[in-house]
Amino acid sequence: MSFRELRDLAEYMRVLGYPRLVSVDNFRTPNFGLVADILFWMVHRYDPAAPLSDDISTEDCRVDFLTTVAQVMYTKSGVKLNTKRLYSADGKAVKELLKVANLLYAAHRANANGSPEGAGGEELEGEAYGQVQNKLPDVKATRKLASVITESGAKLFDLLHDERDIAAERVRCLRFLDSISGNLDSSAEHKRLEKRLQELVSEACDNVTALEKQCEDLASDEKTLQVKIQKKQGELERNDKRLKSLQNVRPAFMDEYEKLEAELARQYEVYIEKFRNLDYLEHRLEAFNSKEREELER
Repeated sequence: MSFRELRDLAEYMRVLGYPRLVSVDNFRTPNFGLVADILFWMVHRYDPAAPLSDDISTEDCRVDFLTTVAQVMYTKSGVKLNTKRLYSADGKAVKELLKVANLLYAAHRANANGSPEGAGGEELEGEAYGQVQNKLPDVKATRKLASVITESGAKLFDLLHDERDIAAERVRCLRFLDSISGNLDSSAEHKRLEKRLQELVSEACDNVTALEKQCEDLASDEKTLQVKIQKKQGELERNDKRLKSLQNVRPAFMDEYEKLEAELARQYEVYIEKFRNLDYLEHRLEAFNSKEREELER
């Protein structure tokens, strides 16, 4: 999206007679209602008999609306519209709106050139465009002034928010100043003020002393932590070296372990074979005994 595209769209809609005012700020944020209204107006301007519904209350209705607009414009004029950009309803939609606006604007200019008042209409449009160009610096200055006014209003609101808390203190200060100015020859107020200032200086000195002590404690804690960290890092390095050395050394009993493991595997195979034979013999013995009992029963 560029400023030129926004400016062209606003100018085209003004020339074509769109009833609403379209400015360059309308598309800085998504505004689907305005995009749908412009499309509805331009499509009916191009083809009054186009079957369009202005219902955009739900997501499905908005999708159907854009699909119908794209189909109508493609079948009637061969203009392809990107419905995804139109659905975004921001600066990307301006490019798609310009496709239809350019078509209508070209027809409008052709009609104006064919009429006796065509040249005069072009001159009027050129004068209006020149006036808009001349007023652009004023628009920028107005925007800047609006932002300054907004910031000043926010600061003023924050200051007025604290007014209830500081109003009583301000009244006390004013009364105190009035009493001093009315009794310049009296030393009681001066002594009172001097005493209060000395108290404030004493409190400030105490705060400074406490902060310095806190800084010293923090520095001491930092040194202690640094020593602990260095100690832990040394232990970590030693443990890493010991781990690497243990990983590279083959244990002394490993050979014997491997031999015993092989012997255990061999003995297990022998055990499995004997267990299988024993189970088979028991099965045969049971079959023989059952057969013998059957013969005795006969």
